[in-house]
Amino acid sequence: MIDLLILTDEATPQPNLVAQLFASFNVVQAPAARATQGDVDEARVVLIHAGLRLAGTVQRIAELTGEARRRDDMIYVAPDRERVGVVQAEALGVGQVFAEHDKLDKVQAAVLSILNRDLNVALAMRSSRIASAVETTDALYRDVSAAMRANRPLPLRALDGSVSAIAGAIGNDGLSEWLSAVEMHHSQTCRHIMNVAGFASAFARHIGLDEADNRLLTEASLLHDVGKLFIPISVLEKPGALSPTERKAIMNHPQKGEDAVRKCGKANPMVLAGIRSHHEYLDGTGYPDGLAEDRIPPLVRMLTIVDIFSALTEKRAYKEGMTPRLAIAQMAEMRGKLDQKLFAAFRTMVLNPVFSSQRGASASADRLGPCLRDGRHPLEATPAGRVARRGVA
Repeated sequence: MIDLLILTDEATPQPNLVAQLFASFNVVQAPAARATQGDVDEARVVLIHAGLRLAGTVQRIAELTGEARRRDDMIYVAPDRERVGVVQAEALGVGQVFAEHDKLDKVQAAVLSILNRDLNVALAMRSSRIASAVETTDALYRDVSAAMRANRPLPLRALDGSVSAIAGAIGNDGLSEWLSAVEMHHSQTCRHIMNVAGFASAFARHIGLDEADNRLLTEASLLHDVGKLFIPISVLEKPGALSPTERKAIMNHPQKGEDAVRKCGKANPMVLAGIRSHHEYLDGTGYPDGLAEDRIPPLVRMLTIVDIFSALTEKRAYKEGMTPRLAIAQMAEMRGKLDQKLFAAFRTMVLNPVFSSQRGASASADRLGPCLRDGRHPLEATPAGRVARRGVA
């Protein structure tokens, strides 16, 4: 499905509203008089930006939508100061009606309230910790997305709170509760970021990383795809093949993300490495720099594993999600590309039938000292700093 169908008329000039909504949501635009039932059925939200002066246009909208759909899922934004369209929209029973002078952020909030309806219902049935973590991370995602697309400094004030909230939610409620709640988010891109952060936090606990390293890995996970957020959602979540220009824009996201976060002046070097290098492989075949072996820090190796697993198991506009076992089997074929010790530990974690519901202490009894933040491999170090092989096979 698409997020938003915008119905316009020929008498209304292309407004700034439409361009800005295209940047924030997965949008299709169509003339109201020629919209099809398929157009309407495929959209989660229908927004009308038309004068509604023609009886045929009003009748067509009424034919395509039932009373409940107009009340619950439809928004009208007047294209001018005349009240004709507002009166017609109210007569149609459109749930949310905005005058021409209302600000865009009100319209965006209305779209989000409809898109997040299922998410809000799901969160109401979960713990306050899960709900708070999802809401905090969603706000971070929206704020950073808006800043990236406007070429403004990234507002990362909520980053620490999001990291803490995710760690607390997974530690107290279990990974499965987190993943189940995140699945209801309307945005494929935000779901991926939340999934990666959740798996990363759980993975850190599983192998016994201390709190500081856990936070560092989770922070890198939340920011790893920040470079994609300057790309319109309609491209990021496109169900069909990408054009060469679109593919180039997406392939450039590691550098874009690193540059944007570096400008904030506060990021840990390991976080910056995670943002830039999470598509690098140990055999040197990754991008953007073709790094190999020791040039790829342990934090980046962990992030790469979590990112790939999340991408394989998530449902996307163009594919169904794999089961964990199938995803692990496919990743096992990347033997020369992934860190095998870390992959073995991750495989043990996600294939453990009870792990995702475990709460409280991590599966690993030991707590390691500084590893990721010092660039040391966590599975080759004990709390005392001695090299050791942990049981991860």
